[in-house]
Formats: sequence, structure tokens, C-alpha cells
Amino acid sequence: MLKCSFCGKESETVVRIVIDKDYDRLTVKHDVKYACPECSKKKEEEKKQKK
Repeated sequence: MLKCSFCGKESETVVRIVIDKDYDRLTVKHDVKYACPECSKKKEEEKKQKK
């Protein structure tokens, strides 16, 4: 089981979440976060609302 970085729930699957529009995965140090399907959907909706 894997653990969601947002809600702490254990899940069979998780999704990597990238929230920042200027995200640079190669040169910027960052915390890796993973989301369960429910939190992933919520984060995608939040991202859409910010546009």
C-alpha cells in the first residue's frame, strides 16, 4: 500500500502531483508528493479554478 501525501490515506495507487505552473523538475529542489485518486481529482479541480 502507498500513502497519500495530502490526506494520509493508504491507497493501491497514487498519482504524482505538480501544482506550480513554472515547475522545473530538473534544476529546482522540491518535495515529492503523491496523491490518492480522490486527492488527485481535487487538486486538478483546484488547478483548473486558478486559471
